[in-house]
Amino acid sequence: MGQKVDPRGFRTGIVRGWTSEYFAPTKSKSAEYMVQDLKVRNLVDKFYKYSGISKVVFRKWIVADSMKNDILIFTAKPALVLWREGKKLAEFNALLKKTFKEDFDVVVKEFSKPELSAKIMWEHVTSQLESRMPYRRVIKTTIEKVMWKWAKWIKIQIAWRLNWAEMARWETFKEWRIPLQTLRADVDYHYLTALTKYGILGVKIWIYKWDIDESAWKTLNKSQSVKKKIVRKVVKKK
Repeated sequence: MGQKVDPRGFRTGIVRGWTSEYFAPTKSKSAEYMVQDLKVRNLVDKFYKYSGISKVVFRKWIVADSMKNDILIFTAKPALVLWREGKKLAEFNALLKKTFKEDFDVVVKEFSKPELSAKIMWEHVTSQLESRMPYRRVIKTTIEKVMWKWAKWIKIQIAWRLNWAEMARWETFKEWRIPLQTLRADVDYHYLTALTKYGILGVKIWIYKWDIDESAWKTLNKSQSVKKKIVRKVVKKK
């Protein structure tokens, strides 16, 4: 059953932090925030395609009796997100305001190790597959890049019409092993499709980075519980 569970959701709140941080006072508001969260993420993916974005954090806070919206973009290429003197970021802010009729504070942070991000490595693989590179060469070079950055394990799975074959199939490439059931293991995962000339290819990537030690695990769980309590208190006061 371990391979059927998304490793990110399986470890959220235990090893990984939450990528959506808000607490709604009612059920209708909760649904509204969730839809807005999904739309913001889709907008980021479309506007900043292949920009080396590792993670997007969506936040809603109540500050001085008013709702504040924050978007944190972690990227390996901040220059592509900001562009010249922040022109592209200003365009993105204007697009957000036009789409949602709200103000957003967009913060760009640098991700220092892009080889350990499954999403960035997925962009690396799919961009080469879409330019008709041999899939075995692409995947083997990707595995070498990731293992060179001291990752413990990596697995890449690719499926559908490989090398223009009439019959669909899937192949798995891996290095070492992955503890899917061990919650202490920090495993990153990403899955999406590559639009090639001969059809759609599905690409899945698992990267086992390291183990969280016991002291760091306790402090992470404590900080997550304290953050939830603070948000709930602020909402109840309003």
